[in-house]
Amino acid sequence: MVDIILNTKKINYSSNLKADSLKNKIEELFNQSNSTFVGDFTNQNKFSVYDKWSVIAWDVPNFKRKSAYLEGEILKSAKGTLLNLNMRPNTMLSVGPILAVLFGIILIIATRLNTGNSRFQFIGLFFILVGILYYALGSYSRNRLLNNFEKNLGLQKI
Repeated sequence: MVDIILNTKKINYSSNLKADSLKNKIEELFNQSNSTFVGDFTNQNKFSVYDKWSVIAWDVPNFKRKSAYLEGEILKSAKGTLLNLNMRPNTMLSVGPILAVLFGIILIIATRLNTGNSRFQFIGLFFILVGILYYALGSYSRNRLLNNFEKNLGLQKI
């Protein structure tokens, strides 16, 4: 349930390649300049990938600005090589929509209880709509990164 709310996804893939061959293929993919994502290995079998699209234009230190992130791990198993992938959109595209929808609901409820100005109900509906659109944009960004990564590696889901 938390994965759905935070718009994250975890997928396992199997590969016919050996672990070293798969790692070399992923490294070659990272070195291509025409791909839509950038990545690097964080240790021997783990890597991180992010989309080239930026959600936030300004530069803030220690703040992630790219639209989607993917973390992977290469595992050896009896059936061959497994690839564990964890994907998520930018935090602003996963937590931001939740906060916007909650704020919109609270604003609508507060306006109804006080029988106040109906203008605030429209503002609450606007916040809910913005939250839904940002959630959809986060899903699109996450799926875009996953699809481009899958396509370039030729992976098969387990």
